[in-house]
Amino acid sequence: QSYQRDFALPSAARPVLIDNIFYEYNKATLTASSTAALDELVTMLELNSNVTVELAAHCDNRGGDKYNQRLSQARAESVMKYLVEKGIEQERLTAVGYGENTPKTVTKKMTEQYTFLKEGDVLTEEFINTLDKEEQELCHQLNRRTEFQVLRTTYKLYE
Repeated sequence: QSYQRDFALPSAARPVLIDNIFYEYNKATLTASSTAALDELVTMLELNSNVTVELAAHCDNRGGDKYNQRLSQARAESVMKYLVEKGIEQERLTAVGYGENTPKTVTKKMTEQYTFLKEGDVLTEEFINTLDKEEQELCHQLNRRTEFQVLRTTYKLYE
């Protein structure tokens, strides 16, 4: 789910998916089609200059644990680099790669698009292996994601 178009801050209690962040296969390089979604995040951060966020990148469960950890960290850092190049202070951003350790939990909104899933399903390797090949690939794509979570709303507020 994405933050509201009026750029209201999301709840600090839950991560917010940054929709449409794409990477080259097996790389941390952002694709050109990722910039629109990231530009919306830039706008939200510009309008809320006292906010700091964690940029969390996740991988699917294919590949080794150590490899996926490094890849997800590099992907989170590529998002951070893009935001810094757009003028967001690096001190407001924390890039964290979670590898394959945090599979996506299906939301109600996701079930509207992916009717084979139920709200609350967790896209673990065991769960994915019970699905047909096409559904498995969709779940792998859902696990390859970048999210942000508000860490603080008081950055430089009292300086």
